[in-house]
Amino acid sequence: MLAETNTTAIALLVLGGLLAILSIVALVLRHRSKVEGPEIPSAMRPGPSDTALETPVLQRLQGWGLVMVVFMVAWFPLQWLLEPGRNLTQEEELKTLAIERGELAVLPFSEENQLGVGCVRCHGPELKGGAIPFQGGYVNPPDLTTVCARLTLEEIYTTIEQGRPDAGMPSWSIRFAGALTDQQINDIVNYLVHLNEENVAPEQNKCITPEGEATESPAAEGSASPEASASPEASASPEAEA
Repeated sequence: MLAETNTTAIALLVLGGLLAILSIVALVLRHRSKVEGPEIPSAMRPGPSDTALETPVLQRLQGWGLVMVVFMVAWFPLQWLLEPGRNLTQEEELKTLAIERGELAVLPFSEENQLGVGCVRCHGPELKGGAIPFQGGYVNPPDLTTVCARLTLEEIYTTIEQGRPDAGMPSWSIRFAGALTDQQINDIVNYLVHLNEENVAPEQNKCITPEGEATESPAAEGSASPEASASPEASASPEAEA
């Protein structure tokens, strides 16, 4: 065992000596290969070749190109995975804003409440029904906090849009000589649907599908801004004058 160890050590020493000798010989030969001559100023020496100049630039461009390709390969799938969540968050934010505007819209117009339409004037202070004079008598506008137990979103939208002349309710859509845009009506619908979710049992709520999502009103399709269709529920209007 000791003999083998000594042999290995001797072999390593011999190889190390040979490498050292070869290195010295290479340096001597390299030094001798230089042509003796006058010293040439740096400014007068030949410049680098085009290949020597262009190769580093080309390599850098190729490197950055590879980095961009890798970035895109990772970026697009990542965005594709995150997009549904972002869309859902944005939809919820738009729906919340629509409900807030709808809550203001059902109140009377005032200097402080520029969005007011005044549904409470006929449907009662809490939208739970009221009484108004009509053709020499009185009619009772319905309770809007439970309107989804009686009407679907499409029916609510049609009622608000076209009105109910036989019950003293005028048309509200600008398409029927009314005063409200589709977005304003949709804001009110969102608010009413929100109220009905609290007052009407899901199995009796005609404003939602069996899956529990608001149906989209055909009349609201292609109507106005993204906020007007902030949620599928918004597409049917509730000015509840339904």
